Amino acid sequence: MDKLTQNTDFKEGIDSIFPDDSICSNKVNELANFLIPKIMYIPFNQIEQIKEKLSCVETTAKQNGDDLPLLNLVYAFLIYRQGQYEQALLKMKDYKSIKNNPKDDFTQACYSAIKGACYRSLGQKENALAAFHITIGYFSENPNQAFASYLYHLSLYHIAEINAELGNFETMLKQQEKFLALSQSSGNVDMINRALNGIGRAYLGLNDYSHCLDYLQQAERNSSEVGNIPFIAKNQHDLGIVYFKMKFYDDSLDYLYRALKTRENYKLGDAAISSHILLGRVYLEQANFEKAIDALYTAKSIADELKVIKKLCEIYEILSIVYEKNNKLDLALSYFKKFHTLNENINDVKSTQKENERVRETNTQLNQQKNIIGKQKTKIEAYASRLVEANMQLQNFASIAAHDLKTPIRITNNFVGLLSRKHKDKWDDDDKEYIGFISKNMRNLSKMIDDLLSLSKLDQDLPPMKTINTRILLDEILSRLQSKIEDTKATILIQDNLPNIEGHESLIGQLFQNLIDNTLKYRSESVPEIQISYSQSKDLEQQKYITFEIKDNGLGIPDYLQEKVFELFSGTNGENSNGIGLSTCKKIVSNYGGKIWVKSKEGIGTSMFFTLLAESKYQ
Repeated sequence: MDKLTQNTDFKEGIDSIFPDDSICSNKVNELANFLIPKIMYIPFNQIEQIKEKLSCVETTAKQNGDDLPLLNLVYAFLIYRQGQYEQALLKMKDYKSIKNNPKDDFTQACYSAIKGACYRSLGQKENALAAFHITIGYFSENPNQAFASYLYHLSLYHIAEINAELGNFETMLKQQEKFLALSQSSGNVDMINRALNGIGRAYLGLNDYSHCLDYLQQAERNSSEVGNIPFIAKNQHDLGIVYFKMKFYDDSLDYLYRALKTRENYKLGDAAISSHILLGRVYLEQANFEKAIDALYTAKSIADELKVIKKLCEIYEILSIVYEKNNKLDLALSYFKKFHTLNENINDVKSTQKENERVRETNTQLNQQKNIIGKQKTKIEAYASRLVEANMQLQNFASIAAHDLKTPIRITNNFVGLLSRKHKDKWDDDDKEYIGFISKNMRNLSKMIDDLLSLSKLDQDLPPMKTINTRILLDEILSRLQSKIEDTKATILIQDNLPNIEGHESLIGQLFQNLIDNTLKYRSESVPEIQISYSQSKDLEQQKYITFEIKDNGLGIPDYLQEKVFELFSGTNGENSNGIGLSTCKKIVSNYGGKIWVKSKEGIGTSMFFTLLAESKYQ
């Protein structure tokens, strides 16, 4: 990527390609190679001039009867750059595909990259993933055109970013590391910096601040060396996020103001909104309400001007929180109502677009896939590729569904909380009890969605198994549960010399934590007593597995329910249980070829048994 400064004149570069509006395919390729890889760095004040120039070129082309899908693609990218995502999608509909034309597959693969970017910006993650996979499916080998290579890399990057939005940070980390290796081999400096930044944010999602800072600072240095000013600002903004998460608010403010200065000088209005919003959040944490409101109103002013509805929605929500914390409940309710109304409008638009787009895209994608399949070496390879794609989409479905379901729950909870505080002196005891019922059920529903999301992630690709020190793992889990253990005065006895096992710490830890947490949650009136022990069969065939037992003196489970405890939504422990936790335990154990079962007597206690792989040297 060439050095970019705020004085870079993209219009001058295009004038040199089309000095007299004359047109030919080579010139359009030159335009695409010049403009598309730098599309996110074009200042807003130059975009309309560029569009005007391209309109003249397009008029000349139409008069000559030329079909110029790449010119249409560049124009759509400019509209996308302005944040007009629906209009960008409409612009691409202007191009009529030509059946059985090999060039058409190339065009549709290019179009799918910008479509995916638009869908992602509109929150349509399923459509975005499908579009990006079409692009990388076609450009699976390194493209020979600079803009096509950019679209391929961009699609890989966005797929990793969608995983971040869904909270799949381990998956994001793997994808960004592969993306970094690919970018380094191609020598694309811009994509290398994107990958470094993405790895840093993946570590941020995993709460590994040390590695996160290392990669973001490296990305900032690299961006400075090549003069990539917009990306310097992005890394400064992201460093502001990290220090905000670490509660180092002065450092956070320092990086955010540096990012903001760069973005305002470079006229990156959309990006500047994000920095102002984060400034508002930092000042809110410091209880500096006046500065928080100033930052958020500045963000609101820019968002109104640029018509960036999604960020305007976020601003309204944070303003409602600021006013609530500042005890101005009427303003808090007013802004939360604005947030809710705007959010509903966004969702209505999304729903309508999604349905219309689904019908239209189905036929298009079928034709694209049909042509792409024809280029595969064998029908078997093509079929296998489609199966992998279908499996990937199924894996993402639960994450997307859970992510989207949490928004209405959170909105309802916030309205209830605000109303409760505003009218707390006017409501009688019955009213307060009803509000309590609503809040409790909202919390239960939110927890159920979190549990479902956790269950869905068990299907994702796992790294190689490692040897796990069971005792150290248990000590970490008991440390996380320490407050519950102290509250219940529970006694926990662990057998000496627990054997090492093979597996994944995150999954095995979740298994033990779910089961121990259940013993604390569903206790009887007596003080909980929990025993954790193990055994190993003398049978050589069975020595591959260790049998663990977690025994309690709790409520116990009735005989007729014991066969159902591991079924999803069994709810065998009454209204406080959704059955997802034990279903997750069963799925984890099954991942390693083990078994899980229960023995229980109502009113006396329960023993949970499960088998896990022994350390390989003992197998």
